[in-house]
Amino acid sequence: MYKNKKIGLVVPAYNEENFIGKMIGRIPPYIDRIYVVDDCSIDRTGAIVAKVATSSQGRVQVIRHENNCGVGKAIITGYRYCLRDKMDIAVVMAGDDQMDPAQLPKLLDPVSEGNIDYAIGDRISNVKYMKGMSYWRRSGNWILRWLTQIAALNFSIYDPQNGYTAITREALSRLDLDHIYPRYGYCNDLLVKLSAARAKIHFYQMPAVYGGEKSKIRYWHYIPSISWLLLKDFFWRIKFELFSSHSFRKNEIK
Repeated sequence: MYKNKKIGLVVPAYNEENFIGKMIGRIPPYIDRIYVVDDCSIDRTGAIVAKVATSSQGRVQVIRHENNCGVGKAIITGYRYCLRDKMDIAVVMAGDDQMDPAQLPKLLDPVSEGNIDYAIGDRISNVKYMKGMSYWRRSGNWILRWLTQIAALNFSIYDPQNGYTAITREALSRLDLDHIYPRYGYCNDLLVKLSAARAKIHFYQMPAVYGGEKSKIRYWHYIPSISWLLLKDFFWRIKFELFSSHSFRKNEIK
């Protein structure tokens, strides 16, 4: 537990055999449950995590998608397990070991104290924290930040592509998890929907971490597809704010 809060960690993983074991080994002991969602990997990711889970006394759980559904869908699956197990806070860290566990308190402190509903790492509002990030990736992130701000009507959004996040159970239970974008644009879609629901969102500066992992994102396709998603989100938010009571339905685990 962390400050008397049960913490569930969601780890989306697709073909991360070179990183997933090390990544899990670095998770602090105050994380109560680790949900590794194997998104139909074709390498040894599942076998490595299963071996770790065997000796974890239930702390590490492996959930496997029988088809590759996308990182957003993998995270939603993990969120559902966090809700099922009544975790107070759900954290997301990627399986590629590019998110430093030492930064976790930056996200967990404000969320556990009840000041913030959704805390996100921020790598791009401070130039010194972008070391190792290519100029192409920086440009893409800045473009998508601007588009996400407009779609969400939330100009305090800084690094919408950062998947290092923490969310309260209360905020998570207000989301319609069935209609979150299933692939890489999930983070933008989630920000729009949480902003529309008047969730308290805040970004916390932390350095980008890059090692031997190669990004699976193809920016020539990614930026146009997420731009189209955000255009649809823009009109969704207008409709939501005109006709909704600003409350999402509760999610139940079946």
